[in-house]
Amino acid sequence: MIKRAFLFFIFFWFYSLLIIAQPSNINQNNKGSINNDQTKSFEGSIKFIQKMFNDTNYYTYHIKNNKVRLDVHENCNDCEELENSMLFDLNKKTITAINPSRKLYINVPTKTFADPLSKNFKIIKSKNNKKIQGYKCYQWRVKNISENTEIAYWVTEDNFDFFEDLLYLWNRSEKHALYFLQIPDIKGFFPLLSVERTALREQKMRLEVVEIIKKPIDNIVFEIPKTYRSYDH
Repeated sequence: MIKRAFLFFIFFWFYSLLIIAQPSNINQNNKGSINNDQTKSFEGSIKFIQKMFNDTNYYTYHIKNNKVRLDVHENCNDCEELENSMLFDLNKKTITAINPSRKLYINVPTKTFADPLSKNFKIIKSKNNKKIQGYKCYQWRVKNISENTEIAYWVTEDNFDFFEDLLYLWNRSEKHALYFLQIPDIKGFFPLLSVERTALREQKMRLEVVEIIKKPIDNIVFEIPKTYRSYDH
């Protein structure tokens, strides 16, 4: 799907905008070694780390039904202090950014998803597999020669229905999101490891899940605290 200060930045960037006017070779019976319930969508928390040339960022997804909360952590993947959070309602197609330190929130404008201008994608769903966080993951590779980029996704299927809808709603311009959406039949799949490289195999970005916790999530996690006020008031 971000710099450490990205969500803090969009708080003010979106506010300024308002002032002015994110065939398969996989065995379809593989649901991961953790979940055998083929009907219920994933509910729980997913912690992941983003590593770039000289920066490391920490994030957590909280998922329940059609709601997702993305937390940005200050310095570690298990600390309590948050920099910012994003609340996504996949049914209502809404995004809200919240800033805990300032006790502010702002509704983020959304826009219709547009495919990337470059259509020169080569997609390979291989049978290469390995275990990550207890899940059997298969390698999907997306290559774009004109953009000098290849991203290898290690994906698993555990009714992660939220992820595709989240990417379309968030509508990020990052290659990690755009390339994944070029892959057919991704509903229910989630990448536990993504590695972006140049054509010369130089690593540009690594996004890795470090923990998946299946647990009931309280609805209050997806609500704006009553003590917060709107940034544009």
